[in-house]
Amino acid sequence: MRRVLAFIDSVSEWSGKLVSWLIMFIMGFLLIEVALRFLFNAPTIWIHELCMHLFGFFSVLAGAYVLLHKQHVKIDIIYLQFSPRVRAAIDTVTYMIFFMYIGTMFYYGTVLAIRAVELNQTVSPSPWGSPIWPLKIALPVAALLLLLQGLADFIRTVNFAVTGKEMS
Repeated sequence: MRRVLAFIDSVSEWSGKLVSWLIMFIMGFLLIEVALRFLFNAPTIWIHELCMHLFGFFSVLAGAYVLLHKQHVKIDIIYLQFSPRVRAAIDTVTYMIFFMYIGTMFYYGTVLAIRAVELNQTVSPSPWGSPIWPLKIALPVAALLLLLQGLADFIRTVNFAVTGKEMS
């Protein structure tokens, strides 16, 4: 079981680090756009839209990495007053809501992605007409990564709630 959990953690770590490089591409493209616009008075049609797509990839695909490192926003005012085992029991219940939400995101994201690929969907009001289907494919991929990382965290949380010992 520890190997499986370690593998899921490594996939989340790897995907987060890979996606973090998108920020460098976004910065580079925006730098090009600023130079073209202000130095040469020749703005592009496509760079802003491409950066929006890249930021969409970044936003959804970073979720598993953020979950792995426990960096999602929490309101801990009351939660921190409980013992660690009681917190683990509370987390066990809240993970059920998490799984329902992310499972729904995976299901409908897959439906949307399949439809977008079938239609070769593009951004319609855009003069560039960039393809939107790659971004829609990223949604179920991100949901799957979140489900896997959530499952790994859930197993650790249940183990801690029951035994009181951390599982590596």
